[in-house]
Amino acid sequence: MKRPTEDAALQPGAATPGGRQAAEIDDPKAVVAEVPPVLAQEGSADGPAQEPRDLLEPRGGEEARAGGAVLQAALSRGPRAGGAKSRAAVAAAGLVITACVIAWAVQGDQTRRVGSHLALFGLAFGAYLVALHAAPGLSGRGLRAALALAVAWRLALVPAFPLLSDDVFRYVWEGRVQVHGGNPYAWDDRPESPRWESMRDGVWRSVTHKEYTAVYPPLWEMACALVVRRHDSVTAMKAFVVACELALVALLARMLRRRRLPPERLLILAWSPLALVEVAGSGHNEAAGALLLTASLAALDRGDGLGSALAAALGAQTKFLPALVAASWLRRFRWWHVVAAIDLFLLLIVPYAAAGPGLWMSLGKYGRYWLFNQTLFDPLAAIAGGHEEGVRLAGALLAALVLVLAARKAEPVVAALAVVAASILLAPNVLPWYALWLLPLLVLRDAPAALLFTGTVQLAYLVYPDWLSGQRWQVNGWMRALEYGPCVAVALWAWLRRSKDVLIVFVKEPRPGAVKTRLLPALDPQSAAELYRALAEEEIRQTAPRTGEYTRIFFHAPPGTPAAMSAWLPGETFRPQRGDDLGARMSAAFDETFRRGARRAAVIGTDVPWVHRGLVAEAFAALDENDVVLGPTSDGGYYLLALARPQPALFQGIAWSTPSVFTSTLERAAALGLRVRRLPELPDIDTLDDVRRHWPRLQPLLEGRSITEKVQRAVRR
Repeated sequence: MKRPTEDAALQPGAATPGGRQAAEIDDPKAVVAEVPPVLAQEGSADGPAQEPRDLLEPRGGEEARAGGAVLQAALSRGPRAGGAKSRAAVAAAGLVITACVIAWAVQGDQTRRVGSHLALFGLAFGAYLVALHAAPGLSGRGLRAALALAVAWRLALVPAFPLLSDDVFRYVWEGRVQVHGGNPYAWDDRPESPRWESMRDGVWRSVTHKEYTAVYPPLWEMACALVVRRHDSVTAMKAFVVACELALVALLARMLRRRRLPPERLLILAWSPLALVEVAGSGHNEAAGALLLTASLAALDRGDGLGSALAAALGAQTKFLPALVAASWLRRFRWWHVVAAIDLFLLLIVPYAAAGPGLWMSLGKYGRYWLFNQTLFDPLAAIAGGHEEGVRLAGALLAALVLVLAARKAEPVVAALAVVAASILLAPNVLPWYALWLLPLLVLRDAPAALLFTGTVQLAYLVYPDWLSGQRWQVNGWMRALEYGPCVAVALWAWLRRSKDVLIVFVKEPRPGAVKTRLLPALDPQSAAELYRALAEEEIRQTAPRTGEYTRIFFHAPPGTPAAMSAWLPGETFRPQRGDDLGARMSAAFDETFRRGARRAAVIGTDVPWVHRGLVAEAFAALDENDVVLGPTSDGGYYLLALARPQPALFQGIAWSTPSVFTSTLERAAALGLRVRRLPELPDIDTLDDVRRHWPRLQPLLEGRSITEKVQRAVRR
């Protein structure tokens, strides 16, 4: 934030000579600390003298997002590896996973060799974590090579016999029944029906629970019929779900660009051993459902509520979980979006409506009788008095969570992760491939415990040795403790080390005529708004925290534009700015942030693109020994203000939008007896002269934008 003009900034002053960042204040109660020499650059009217490059642009660039973001499972992170070391680590991890994939592809069915499978999976999962740790050092070409390798692994597994599940045989069989005129939901068309005796072959023999009619929703049944019409084989069905998964990767790549997250996060899904085993290896249809759920989320990112609701309806017609997730986004839809989604959902049922109760018969049996690999469901069933009662209680709790998330209008990915995690914890039946729903969400947001679960869930396959010898289909309690326990420990660890430091970001909707008005008429309103957008996006990118550093909340103006802000900056948390002037708005933002549990808070604006997470971290650290931290700008305002507790009096008696803001704030701090720490001075961008002065550093930020030539012409005039 810099000078608090109509552009929603703050305001700083000049540095004192002699390399000190301390303002000499007569009041002995106000102590202004020195900063380390590396930060103590003497300032001038044009900004700091020879600003250190590593201060203005953190080494690693995108690592501000990629550090703690891509690596979720390595619970702490050391210094970023160099490019060569990163490439070597990723290459070595790729070789390990390749060896495991070759073994799976050659061996095929793993149900009778679960021990060796788990050894291979553990090796692959360890290599996967190494790759995620090293991925931020990859070049664009290196990432493309890594993604190509991920495609090659899938191509190797598609022709293999299904590794650990027989679900894909049911997909093929039910598609075949439809091709021959049957209704997979009808009792007379169930797999054991004499009507289809002439079609019985190896596929039919591999279908389990032949007394069950179809349990999957209608859109998936339509997809099965379409695939079988093209080619009646298990390999074709596996190829289809892999195609869905690759489409999901492509969609996530676009979402990462839109959310300004590093593209190497794609490896969280693309290199996941769970995805390799359960989708390409076993052919599970979660890939199709996850694609549609992610499409719904992508539409929300674009501000397309109708598209999101319709995509969620299609997802719910593939697997039912997307409907539950979309319900947690309810307040982001208009009523007619919901009506349209319900209509689409019902329309897809029509071709199968003749089955009547068969449409939900098998789903009811699944809920009433299936029990496997459960956790919280056991105490729920004990409290409720039985299995069916436990299912109803778990459903009620899940519905309550969804309603709370919807009421609070939780960030969509956060809400989705909460719903998916809760559905796993509360379900009576948790099969390993259910964890696939976590992967696309983990690409977009950190959740270390969830990432770890995508590895430990494979322990559930230890059920096979006992089951094949005629025992019960269940893993014992100790094995479930080993499967879930480390994830609980990691979740607790992450919660305990979570930062309570909050960075408040003041931001305006980049509407022509509403931002950067001091650049008019040198620039037209549209170009001025686009320049503001570029400055804001750079500062937002540079201040993106690593995992555990601090959290960000965006306070936007005007207050009635949350949808526009979410479409511009998807994935962020927004609150409206409230107050009559800038001081009142900042004071209100600090008050709300501390009231919500922040330990320390700082506020910045969005038009000083040289502010970065290093400066923010420095400000929070300085609050250990100071009450206030200020980062001055060269026009007399400040770009950052950090507080250890609410200080409403600090914002009183200030002539906002004047060159005296920084000096007046220091005087107010002295009068209140507050200890002040001063950060390096930085230039802000308000006028055409500011743009001219800093054009060599601004020009790269505008590359690829339509306004580059217009701004350049204005600078040269």
